[in-house]
Amino acid sequence: MNRPQSLWQIWQTELAHIFTDRAVLLVLAGGILFYAVLYPLPYQRNVPGEQAIAVLNQDHTAMARHLVRMADATPQIRVAAHPTSMAETESLLASGKVHGLMIIPAGFERDVYLGRPTTLSFAGDASYFLIYGNVVEGLMSAAMTLSVESQINMSLLQGENPARISGQVMPMRLITKPAFNPTGGYINYIVPAVFVLILHQTLLIAAGSITIKDRGRRRRGFPAPPLGLALLLRLFNFVAIYLLFAMLYFGFFFQLYGVPHVASPSSLLVFSSLFFLTSALFALWLGYLLSRPELPTVIVLLSSLPIVFTAGFAWPADNLPRWLDYLSMLIPAKAGIQGFLAINQMGAPLDAIWREIAVLFGLCLLYGGWLAYLVTHEISPGPSSYPAPAGVST
Repeated sequence: MNRPQSLWQIWQTELAHIFTDRAVLLVLAGGILFYAVLYPLPYQRNVPGEQAIAVLNQDHTAMARHLVRMADATPQIRVAAHPTSMAETESLLASGKVHGLMIIPAGFERDVYLGRPTTLSFAGDASYFLIYGNVVEGLMSAAMTLSVESQINMSLLQGENPARISGQVMPMRLITKPAFNPTGGYINYIVPAVFVLILHQTLLIAAGSITIKDRGRRRRGFPAPPLGLALLLRLFNFVAIYLLFAMLYFGFFFQLYGVPHVASPSSLLVFSSLFFLTSALFALWLGYLLSRPELPTVIVLLSSLPIVFTAGFAWPADNLPRWLDYLSMLIPAKAGIQGFLAINQMGAPLDAIWREIAVLFGLCLLYGGWLAYLVTHEISPGPSSYPAPAGVST
């Protein structure tokens, strides 16, 4: 048999391990498509609308009531409750009946007219930062508008020229425009990062479990192609399959959900290839550390939430302990998420994400070298739990 025919047969064998394994097919076909459709569903409303707040009015003056009406008129909030005590206010916030509160202190109108500093207190449920931002933006808008209105009235009473008052009171106007989340919605914020995590975690399950099962077949003496060539073809197969999934996720589903994406096809292809190669090496490395094909799924389930909170999009990486930030870099998902967000959502060129690229190259060398060592020094994982193929006696 000549070498091209042998290589083609080995490739067919590796493809058969993927496409005849029901568990792997469930992860690749069912898991990828299921999560792509299911995960964005809670965020379909996308942009947070009017949020209910409570107002504790301790002043009970015309100006205080005017401020409450102005807050209620903003598009971000609506006044849903007027508690009479701080305990009642905190109870409303804790129960979820309101998402924010404003406290107007006693003597508020008097201090404004006398020119004394006065303090308006805002609070909100920061569990959902977009909701919290909506509450604070609405309250700040109402308070700033009242402040400007009061200054204009005071200037008129002092005989100022009405034509010059607006420039004196508000010499600069702040106009905010989100750069990378134009709608201010959850889908644009959460879905791009989680899609990368889904691809990473499903790749770990599929490639890791296939590697564990292949080790079991080889240990029991079943016919198998040369190990080095089989691993190289396994890497190629999974990188190619996940590049197709990346086209589906970052193309079709981004278009479906209206997620902005600005990366050039060449940049996306280069970074995706590096990311999936690193993730596949990591998966094969796990396959040589674990003894049972279901263990990669267990590890993925236990690690998904820690990865989310250390990847830098749900919680700022700069606020993590330095040791935890460095430790989380050992997982390809972190550099992958940060790199994809930079090039696909923020429009960064590849040379602007050299740190993420360097991390992925380093992880390729680390897990590739470690995998080569484990392959050449096969460590027995203990009693095998793999079923023998039909018609083969063990």
